Amino acid sequence: MTLKRIGTKKRVCKRITRKSVSKTTFCKRIVSKKRASKTATRKKRVCKPIICKPIVRKKRDGKARIRRSSAFRAVSGVDQMLLDDMTAKIQYQVEELDLGNEYNSANSTFRPKHDGVYSLFASVFFQTVTETQYTLELEIRVNGVPRISDQEDYVTTSGIIDAGGIVELQARDRVEVFATVLEKNVEIQSGFSTRFEGARIS
Repeated sequence: MTLKRIGTKKRVCKRITRKSVSKTTFCKRIVSKKRASKTATRKKRVCKPIICKPIVRKKRDGKARIRRSSAFRAVSGVDQMLLDDMTAKIQYQVEELDLGNEYNSANSTFRPKHDGVYSLFASVFFQTVTETQYTLELEIRVNGVPRISDQEDYVTTSGIIDAGGIVELQARDRVEVFATVLEKNVEIQSGFSTRFEGARIS
């Protein structure tokens, strides 16, 4: 009778050893470490696309607008006499456009505020009395030096001469228009046909 009871006690001990194995606790720790590493890498990836690209684009657009805000246009408001073999500065007193406040209508001079490439154009409408051959030359001068010019021969009593082109200017350069006539006295007419204009293109 006593031998059977001892056998049952040994079976109870085997069950206790199975419960002592902490398999579940060991697995939980491994899972928790993997999750922590995943969350750490995700935070780094979120930080990478945080770059101020839109701010850089806005600044570039602003600079482009500043470069393009240089343009002027003026026309002659008073007739001007040009004598034979005489070089005179053409007056464009009526200012129609001046985006950068760079054109002085009092002395008909354009002085850019920024370095760059500018497109310039000048024209003169003139009249004379007799139909004899004569020569007229128009110049756009920068600091007193001709940079854009045109020379034409005429036999008619009226005509238009113009000169235009692209030049590189430095800040505060002095841009003016001069005309010279040979073998004739001509009168430069006021109006839209006698105009001086320009704009920054780069």
